[in-house]
Amino acid sequence: MLTTLLLDVDGVLLVPAGSLRPNEELLAALPRLAVDGVYLVTNQNPQRAAVIRELLGDRPGISGVLVSYELGFLKPQPEFFARALAQIGRTPGECLFVDDKPGYVAGGTAAGIDSVLFRDNAQLFDLLRERGLR
Repeated sequence: MLTTLLLDVDGVLLVPAGSLRPNEELLAALPRLAVDGVYLVTNQNPQRAAVIRELLGDRPGISGVLVSYELGFLKPQPEFFARALAQIGRTPGECLFVDDKPGYVAGGTAAGIDSVLFRDNAQLFDLLRERGLR
């Protein structure tokens, strides 16, 4: 059963990718989702990770931020997903992973996680409804 949302940062919660412009519509929806946790998963260096934590980490509905340099692996490596899941105490079957990069989505799928390619908020909201999360 899906209980946890794993959201990419660049291209999903910050649009366009590489910017510091929050996707406010998606951020506003997070506290109302039918999940136990929403974790940001991102490939970042320490400096940008600190900026992301300051900008997004304390927003309502965000449970935590999982960063590649802290996990020791990058998306889409299987070890990235294994360590991220271990850190939050979830199994692959409990998670939905959302990313804007097809290769990263493929990595999540290979790790056994229900993974979807983000195109826009409307598409994501439809996918969340289909899965009973919105």
